[in-house]
Parts: sequence; C-alpha cells; structure tokens
Amino acid sequence: MGADVVSLYHEKSYSIASPVLGNILQQSKVKNGFKYIKIPGVPHEAVYAFFRFLYSSCFEEEDLKKFVLHLLVLSHSYLVPPLKRGGLTKENVIDVLQLARNCDAPRLSLICVRMVVKDFKAITLTEGWKIMKRANPALEQELVESVVDEDSRKQERLRKVEERKVYLQLHEAMEALLHICRDGCRTIGPRDKVLKGSQVACNFPACKGLEALVRHFSNCKTRVPGGCVHCKRMWQLLELHSRMCNEPDLCKVPLCRHFKEKMQQQSKKDEAKWKLLVSKVISAKKALGPFSARHAGLL
Repeated sequence: MGADVVSLYHEKSYSIASPVLGNILQQSKVKNGFKYIKIPGVPHEAVYAFFRFLYSSCFEEEDLKKFVLHLLVLSHSYLVPPLKRGGLTKENVIDVLQLARNCDAPRLSLICVRMVVKDFKAITLTEGWKIMKRANPALEQELVESVVDEDSRKQERLRKVEERKVYLQLHEAMEALLHICRDGCRTIGPRDKVLKGSQVACNFPACKGLEALVRHFSNCKTRVPGGCVHCKRMWQLLELHSRMCNEPDLCKVPLCRHFKEKMQQQSKKDEAKWKLLVSKVISAKKALGPFSARHAGLL
C-alpha cells in the first residue's frame, strides 16, 4: 500500500493538476500542518514520481520507464492526461497497450501499436507477448493483422513509387526525343542538323539511354513492329510521342503524323490503354515541376 504526505503549501498546485486529487485533499484531515492520503497498490517510489510530476510537470526518464504501468494507472485514476505517454520499451509495450485501453488512453494505445508493428519480431519474443498470447488471443490476432496491413500498405507505396519512376522515365524519353530530332545532340541525330565542332556532348541522361536504341533502329534490317524487341520499343516511344504532340505538321520527330492517322483505325480497347498511359506520363510531367527539360538547358 502506497501512502504520501501532502503539504498544505502545495495542495493548491496538486488540485489544479488533478481535480480528483484536489477533492480527496479537501476531505482529508490536517495533522501537524500536513495531509495524509493513501494510495493502495502502488509502490511509494511511483507515488513520489507521480506527485513530483504534478508539481513540476517533469519526471525522471528512469522513473517513467520503471513505473510506467503504475503511473499510467495513477494518471487514469486521478485524471492526469499528460502522464499517459512515454516510458515505452520492447519489454513493457504489450502490458502498456493493454492497460492503456483499459485506462482510456487512445493516443498511448496507438503509439504502442505502432511500436509493435515497427519492431514486431523482437516484441513477440518478450515475456509480455507470451502472456498476452495465452490470455488475450484476440489482441494477438489484431496486432498480427496490423502488421500484415502495414506491410501491404508499404508494398503498395513501393509499387506506386516504382510506377511513378517508369512514367517519369517515359516523360524524360519524350523530352530527349524532341531534343534529339529538333535541336540535335553532339553524338546523335538529326541528319539535317549541322553541329558545331566545339559543341560538347549532351549531358541529358535520357539522351544516353536513347542513343543505342536510335542507332539500332536506324540500322536494323527487321525493324517492323513485333519483329525486333528493340525496334518494338522504339515504335512505342514514337507512337507515345505522337499522342502527346500538339503540332504534328511541324514536328520533326519521325512518323509523328503517321501515328496520328493510325489512331483513327485502332480499337477502343487499345485507344483506352494509350489514353491512360498518356495521362500518367503527363501527370508525371506536372509532378516534375521546375525540374523539367527547360531547366536542364534543353529548351
């Protein structure tokens, strides 16, 4: 049984911090200038840390870790929300989680769940987990599902990141294609562009990626769509450009107008696929913001 002696001088501070404790102190009898209250079931050191927090709004980290469960019960019993946080370790997080739910501490409960999800493997080896597994299998199932859900969300985030990278690469390829065919690079295309001898090699990364593909496409004997994997990719890039180009009559990219006319003969299914791809690439371009070809010195 824990007990404490409260000075009348500090009574007002304690009452402000905890109205419940204030009511108890008002009903307590005075003896030699002090009021005595009993707090059953809590170690004296925990009671001392609790009152020190009420008076100064601070605590020793060691005390919080050592008496986190007792302090959580006290914070619930005496309505002191600021104590409903901190002191979490892998060893006590399961106990704190269960107590937090019984003590109406949703924020602390959420923090505990996040900690379990983050370090699930280590926490399942603790004594607290083993006891909870036997006594509260429903909570175990809930936590396992939380881990699975978080893993699914993580995989989905990674998938979207990788997908966005692909669309950004396609956008950069479109910019590079325009640059190669309209402005000309030091090492690649177009044939009707006279490049100065002092002109340095293009620093645009996408041009390097396209260079081998363009050179293969210009020399490949097969070249027909479907006949060569590399050429097929080049045909797709040219068609994608055509679908994004607003000036087919003035455009210097090969076959731009040809693909514009070809669109009218495609099936609705193919047309829908291309429209979706174009919208994704355009969205990636907008998301790129100021980091565009213009800022890279290509326009």
